[in-house]
Amino acid sequence: MAFDGTWKLDHTENYDKFMEVMGVDEKLAAQDNLKMTIKQNGTQFSVTEQDVSSTSNSIFRLDEKIEYKLPGVSKKLVGTWKLHGKKMEGNFTRKDNNKQLKITYETVGAEFILTLLLEGVEAKKIFKRE
Repeated sequence: MAFDGTWKLDHTENYDKFMEVMGVDEKLAAQDNLKMTIKQNGTQFSVTEQDVSSTSNSIFRLDEKIEYKLPGVSKKLVGTWKLHGKKMEGNFTRKDNNKQLKITYETVGAEFILTLLLEGVEAKKIFKRE
């Protein structure tokens, strides 16, 4: 599938501002050096996210409610992932303050783009295949 593979963070767009809205220390945000490994088997996904401070593994199915934690961030989320054409969209609620967070995965050419949207602030993480 299009998402399958290991992806290494290449660059970000507006990530510092997003992390500020998330309530995460800028120094911690600057240390983020994310690598993601994604495997899809039908509607089931296995995602390993590794940064400088932690590794998280999640296995989930599309359209099923899950609890999720962004790597390097101590904010827990609850929501679902859905596939919309070539995009995978996650709509989550932060457990600490009930704010809505939207996460989108998509591949564009040779890049994997992770888009985060919270309180009108959008950030992108652009990855290259490792």
